[in-house]
Amino acid sequence: MAGYHDEDEKERLSWREIDRRRDRSPHAPKEPPVERKKSRRSEWVMKKYRKEADKLFMGKKGTKKHKKAQGDVDRYHGTEQFNEVVRNYLNEYGLPDDWRTLSLLLDYSDPEKVLEAIHAMKPLYEARSPMEKQGFKAKLDILAMTASHSDLRDAAEEILKSL
Repeated sequence: MAGYHDEDEKERLSWREIDRRRDRSPHAPKEPPVERKKSRRSEWVMKKYRKEADKLFMGKKGTKKHKKAQGDVDRYHGTEQFNEVVRNYLNEYGLPDDWRTLSLLLDYSDPEKVLEAIHAMKPLYEARSPMEKQGFKAKLDILAMTASHSDLRDAAEEILKSL
């Protein structure tokens, strides 16, 4: 009769206990955790928050004034005002962080700043598109052949060899 008593005991388990035992079983199917659905509004708020946080960490380079100055470097490239615009940009914001603006600085008249731009571009080189890589190599080749500043000429040659 002891066996019969054990069966009665199993039948008397509450549903809660049965569920608890099933959840502990390594053979029980695991249900994925329930994800809270985010509203479009909350996603928008988070993106806006991240954008503002990025601006805060960027300091001066996160302002609309910087964006305009950066646009001016692009807009005045190849004109008589280019050197003045670049000089103002560098005095206000220092060396740019982005590939495009750095590549424009390779046409700046101050060889020391061009040298800084080249050294800033070298670590960014591998992540660039084939066309951007080719343009950078071509510009370095021209600088290596035509730069009147010997340090700039030597640096262009060295970086070309290392690419």
